[in-house]
Amino acid sequence: MVRLPFDELLNISFLYLALMYAYYAFRAMKFSIPKWVQITVTVCQLSQMVVGCFVNYKAYVYKEAGTHCNVAYSNIFWSFVMYAIYFLLFLHLFVVNYVLKPPTKKVHSE
Repeated sequence: MVRLPFDELLNISFLYLALMYAYYAFRAMKFSIPKWVQITVTVCQLSQMVVGCFVNYKAYVYKEAGTHCNVAYSNIFWSFVMYAIYFLLFLHLFVVNYVLKPPTKKVHSE
């Protein structure tokens, strides 16, 4: 039986969710968050979605090869679709907020 890295995916998810919700909590409290932290959170979310898609792809490959895998085809499919859609949404967020958006300059009043 081949072991898929679901535990690692779960640990990554918990880590990124903790980072993401702490980030959103500080944003809700009107803290000024450095741009590099904002970009890091989005890149972490993107990487989490890539890993999720990869794990589902590997589960499919193992099942097709006849290797014992306790994951149903429907779970593989819908989980892959979910991760792919989230990837596209976070990629759109990244492009709109960090690639296309011109940097803002702070104006100091005297």
